[in-house]
Amino acid sequence: MKRTNTNARRFRFTHALLEALPAHDPDSPSREMEYSDAEVVGLRLLASKTGRRFFYFRYRIRGRKRALRIGEFPSVSLKDARQRCHEAKAALARDADPAAEREERLGIPTFVAYAVDYLAWAKQHKKSWRDDESRINQVLAPRFGKLTLDAITPRDIQRMHAEIRERTSNSTANRFLGLMGRMYSLANEWQVYDKNPAHRVKKVPENAPRERFLSREEIGSLLEALDASPSRSAADALKFLVFTGLRKNEALRLEWRRANLAEGTVYLAQTKSGKPRTVVLNTPARELLQQRWEAREGEHPFVFPGRVAGQPLNNPTKVFDEACRRAEITGACIHTLRHSFASLAINAGATLYDVSKLLGHSTTRTTTRYAHHERATLLRASEQAASQMAKTGAEG
Repeated sequence: MKRTNTNARRFRFTHALLEALPAHDPDSPSREMEYSDAEVVGLRLLASKTGRRFFYFRYRIRGRKRALRIGEFPSVSLKDARQRCHEAKAALARDADPAAEREERLGIPTFVAYAVDYLAWAKQHKKSWRDDESRINQVLAPRFGKLTLDAITPRDIQRMHAEIRERTSNSTANRFLGLMGRMYSLANEWQVYDKNPAHRVKKVPENAPRERFLSREEIGSLLEALDASPSRSAADALKFLVFTGLRKNEALRLEWRRANLAEGTVYLAQTKSGKPRTVVLNTPARELLQQRWEAREGEHPFVFPGRVAGQPLNNPTKVFDEACRRAEITGACIHTLRHSFASLAINAGATLYDVSKLLGHSTTRTTTRYAHHERATLLRASEQAASQMAKTGAEG
């Protein structure tokens, strides 16, 4: 009798051969070893590192690869596994997705349906929930919305991660990957779905912090370009960032009830550090708020309203990029405005302690990365040091 070689990945399954399969190599980078049945096309058996074995049916429908989990061997017999494969093939012949039919029975939600529950949780537990909402609405829902949670594969997430890296940056791609991982982790905790495909995708090294600073001349050109922009709410929000050095979301979510025009202050109830703080406004910032108050329409609660009624401005990136184009500024992002505010303040003579308070840092250690000294400032300091040395020499 011809002996079957079970060292091969594909052979005709029998109960005895499947019983004899070894556990997957514990030193292997892959989690399981996959074997294919030579009798029923698509039937697979995955052997784990602990020795457990599971039947799957792999197939393709409408251009997508899918996998239907059948059950653990030997609780599910080889005969039953093959029968389930034949039933799944019959569903495919009707242009029905057998995994989707099973998901409907089990109640596994689509990504877009699950995202509603996730965002409800995020609003209660995360200060940055609006960032999650934006990432879901702009990228994740259009890409994965109609797929059930178990239909999204590590390969799908890897492709998304790579495309975002190519289009934006490593750090942005990692934020999307982290969000997917957190969403699936919660699905595990809530017993909605028991796997996490995002954990199979590795984050990439993030780019070093941008050290771009705008010169006085560039800031002047940028302000002129913003004054010419027809998008007044976005343009004024960007000008406010130039004048104050606030973080983007601190300005965009500023409510009128938190602004004291008489005293020239704004109160930030939610900050990155978690500690509320009061910001003392300089003259250009105060004048800008006064102008916006006088031109205010209706009872909108936010200083910089968005297009959606009752909601703040979401993201003025397009207006910023267009203003930079007109001002012939390259290599800048919105956070560059915060860098530049701090740098100009330090070069004007402000101490690191003063600037740390203006920026809302808890210590001056964080502020030092903004201490970009212009050549003229360094020359002035050097001349002052030389002058003192000369006086000391003369006195001696």
